Amino acid sequence: MFSKMSRMVLFVFIIMTMLTACAPSVSSTPEIVQATAMPAANGFQDKTALPNDSGIEGVQTFPDKAAYHDHVQTLNVPEGEMPPVFGAHFSAWQNCGIYDQLVELGSALHSMEHGAVWLTYRPDLDAKDVSDLQALVRGHAYVLMSPYASQVKSVVLTAWGVQLVIDSLPDDRIAKFIAYYEQGPQNPEPGAPCSGAVGAPLP
Repeated sequence: MFSKMSRMVLFVFIIMTMLTACAPSVSSTPEIVQATAMPAANGFQDKTALPNDSGIEGVQTFPDKAAYHDHVQTLNVPEGEMPPVFGAHFSAWQNCGIYDQLVELGSALHSMEHGAVWLTYRPDLDAKDVSDLQALVRGHAYVLMSPYASQVKSVVLTAWGVQLVIDSLPDDRIAKFIAYYEQGPQNPEPGAPCSGAVGAPLP
């Protein structure tokens, strides 16, 4: 017969055995938690540059940042001869279409955010070349065409985060760029309009 002390030792042993069996197992391999990019207050997040899958030679792509999607009241036009490929912009977009005068950069950037291609040309471009370009883009609902004040290249095609420089005309890459990037894969806001805001394009 067990003594009182023996029964006590046996009882403690049983309790310890049960506690050990019920304890959660601990893996020797630490759990890896995948970091997830959190969207900014405007709902966007930083993104790497898209690959150039267009097959168009000379296309450059650039990484996007959430801050580029902010709406601002005033905008300083950046120095340089090239239109920017994205950036903070006005709350109202430029109505897509053909313009023979300069347009507001802040509105044009917003149009690009909506999926538009912005075709800019140097202000002293030959009138015949301008007329040919107008005929090429007319009827495209998401193309914006205008001169750009400081531009020295014949034509620059810009979509959100994407750009192609055209040194001389004619160049069949213009039509290819429009076909691929008008509401293309770079579009941050599919389905957003490019009409009903500011500007009166030429008929």
